[in-house]
Amino acid sequence: MTVLRRLGTSALFATLFVLTGLLGRLTVVPDTTLALVWPASGVAAVWFATTGWTRWLAVDAAALVVASWAVNDATGAGTDLALGLAAAALVQVLTLGALLTRWCPQLWGPRASDGTGLTRFVDVGRLLAAAALASSASALLGPASALSLTRSDELVLGSWVVRNAVGIVVILPLGLMAWHWLLNLGADGGPDSARTRPPLARTAELAALALVTAATCWLVFAVNRDLPVPFLLLATSVWAGSRFRPAVAASHTVLVGAAVVALTLHGLGPFSGIAEGDQRALVVQTYLGLAALLTLALAVGRLETTALTARLTHSERQATSQATLVRAILDSMADGVTVVDAAGQVVLRNPAASLLVGDLPGDSLESIPPSAYGLLRPDGTSVAPTEMPVARALAGERVVDVDLFVRNPAIPDGRLLEVSATPLPDTDPPSAVVVFHDVTADRRERDELASFAGVVAHDLLNPLTTVEGWSEALADEIAAPEPPDPDLQAHHLDRIQRAARRMRDLINDLLAYTTARDLKINPVPVDLTAMVEDVARGRAEASRVKGGQSPVITVGPLPPVLAEPVLLRQVVDNLLGNSVKYVAPGVRPEIEVSAHRDDDLVVLEIRDNGIGIPADQHARVFDTFHRAHAEGYRGTGLGLSIVKRIVERHGGSITASDNHATGGTTMALTLPAAATGEG
Repeated sequence: MTVLRRLGTSALFATLFVLTGLLGRLTVVPDTTLALVWPASGVAAVWFATTGWTRWLAVDAAALVVASWAVNDATGAGTDLALGLAAAALVQVLTLGALLTRWCPQLWGPRASDGTGLTRFVDVGRLLAAAALASSASALLGPASALSLTRSDELVLGSWVVRNAVGIVVILPLGLMAWHWLLNLGADGGPDSARTRPPLARTAELAALALVTAATCWLVFAVNRDLPVPFLLLATSVWAGSRFRPAVAASHTVLVGAAVVALTLHGLGPFSGIAEGDQRALVVQTYLGLAALLTLALAVGRLETTALTARLTHSERQATSQATLVRAILDSMADGVTVVDAAGQVVLRNPAASLLVGDLPGDSLESIPPSAYGLLRPDGTSVAPTEMPVARALAGERVVDVDLFVRNPAIPDGRLLEVSATPLPDTDPPSAVVVFHDVTADRRERDELASFAGVVAHDLLNPLTTVEGWSEALADEIAAPEPPDPDLQAHHLDRIQRAARRMRDLINDLLAYTTARDLKINPVPVDLTAMVEDVARGRAEASRVKGGQSPVITVGPLPPVLAEPVLLRQVVDNLLGNSVKYVAPGVRPEIEVSAHRDDDLVVLEIRDNGIGIPADQHARVFDTFHRAHAEGYRGTGLGLSIVKRIVERHGGSITASDNHATGGTTMALTLPAAATGEG
């Protein structure tokens, strides 16, 4: 079936070639040997363009030679001349194919049938050049053989080149579009498919073009036959090319060309007045070539401009969408981003930048100089304008993670910023992007951790040194030649055990401190009354085991809270433990626990009769390693700092004050309240 279909395609094009060849022979100007138009050259181009360089090329070439010989022989060219003209037709189409394969691959071979056609203005020039070169190559065989048999006339060669080139330029794009239409006939999206009708205005304009073209032809070639005004008809070519697609423009060219040729052959129009037949043929062919080229160039140029405009519109929409997305991303960032140009003016700034460096009052953002923001080094010294990160970036340097302190009327307390600045490439004038990151809390925590590490090292070394020293003393006592003193050895062991307990307590508190800092908070409703009573029973039992006075702990009705149970128990145990521990010698601990609800918070108060906290240390007791009573009471100074961290992680606060009723201390802390009925 494929072979039959392929042979049918070759037969179809061969038949079209013969018909258009006979039609072309009807346009021979009297007293000449060449036709005014030769559409067969365009048909041959469409034929070989749609089949391409395949194994059927030899079959198509043979069919073209036979068809060309038959046309010329049937019209009186003679056997020898007909064979020369057939060879010329084959050379022409093969030369055209070789050039278009390289210059315009969408017009030759596999892509020729996909309907792409001419889409760029440059392709019109390439097609014209390929057609002219191919026609010139064929002229060396066709007209040259005829001239050698008759007379020498360069006009014949010129006419041959022009008419064949015009036939290719006009017929090839139109034929490829028609071939694509036939291949897709009845397919989805093809001619038989439902499609949107052209607008009424465009249909009316096409009808107007047809009427004006017919009227102009009648005026130029019938009414004013002696006036040389054929250029008026070019106005309709401009109209067709500048307003319609290439298919319509090429069809207009074919119809106008047919009308001009027919009227000229009947002795009408300005071209019929040229006495010399060869000159008349060359002039008509040149006119038709210019009209075809003008129409096609305008139509393809319009198509390319429309496609370019569509791409620009699409690109503009994409750019706008991307700009909107970038703006949304910048606005949602916690880090500040600012773009500054070479003059120091702010080109772009996100809300976080305004918050971090301060939104200073002024006539406009651009009118505020960088020095007004109060940027200093972390040690408080000023920064020279040339040392500012933005100035260094504008000079081409990449600045990474420079700490600057900012304080201005909008940020009276100041904050520490980590600043990076990078020059933006390919910007005119030069610009730089500056990124601000608030590191106030990070640097404070880093400093606290450094101090914390120093204190931990010191507090761990002290009991370790004690253990080491008393262990050596005990070893010396055992190694002495005299009998060891049991009381002295017991003393050494007691000192070692006490130092070990201090080290154990410190390590336990460090673990608790780490847990309070890192444990994930998953708040759940907690029965605060039950938890406090359970911790109180544990404290009372521990005091009895140690032989001390059992504390009196009164627990009132307590509202439920939302908290992490493990951490909340740590808070309650720490506070009750302090109230039990920090009492005067011989005094029985008395502790009262009460709470009340305040909107969405529960205020928990623990009052004791202990030794109290000096008034100037009510806030400092929550600092890491701070101890209000270092003498006579064991401790690491971490307990209340752990409590504060846990409470703050729950969104609450804690304060210490005097218990004026007993002389002890009142600890008051807030925690999120659970909903009624929970817990």
